[in-house]
Amino acid sequence: MDHDREHELDQLMDRASAAVLRSLDATVDVKQRLQELFRRAGVDPELAPKSGSR
Repeated sequence: MDHDREHELDQLMDRASAAVLRSLDATVDVKQRLQELFRRAGVDPELAPKSGSR
């Protein structure tokens, strides 16, 4: 494999990894905010209905 192609693949992997991390961060942020809303509403977040298992 030539050097330019290898560099392109490295960049692609870096961008894909960064996108996955951003997605995971967003998922965790949403779950934390939802738990806080349940607490404010007086509902134990552990007893709240679970949505999809992502």
